[in-house]
Amino acid sequence: MFGISSQATNSTFWKDTNGATQGVIYQAVSGPGVAVTPKTLPFVDAFSKKFGNLPSYCGYTAYDDVYMIADAVKRAGSLDSDKLVDAMEKTDYVSTIGRVEFLPKGDPHVHGLKTGPGFITGLMLQWQDGKQVNMWPAARANGKLEFPSFVKIATGK
Repeated sequence: MFGISSQATNSTFWKDTNGATQGVIYQAVSGPGVAVTPKTLPFVDAFSKKFGNLPSYCGYTAYDDVYMIADAVKRAGSLDSDKLVDAMEKTDYVSTIGRVEFLPKGDPHVHGLKTGPGFITGLMLQWQDGKQVNMWPAARANGKLEFPSFVKIATGK
């Protein structure tokens, strides 16, 4: 199984499935013990202390969104929608999941997030023995891909 699975990003997924998640690979914006930015781990620690589990993807993004919007309101000096849009278009914010800037007017994906090195890249994680292990990007990896026991690797012979 591979893909974007919001359930797999939840730190209780292993327990919730009685360990049936062994080998599940998923894409996420952050993961346990992965310092995507200097804001990531302090946020995770505070979230864990308050709620008793690690944040799923929406925990990171909801937290970041509140601070980005508050920053845009401050920069706009107003709640006027046109001024807020202008301020949001100029956003350059280091969040818990990466640096956030939006694609400009004229881009086919106007207001989409800039992605890639230096911005938001996301992670590829896998459930291994009850833990969420980050495998990519290599610079932030804390483990390697492990195939489940039912997968037989071809030897090429």
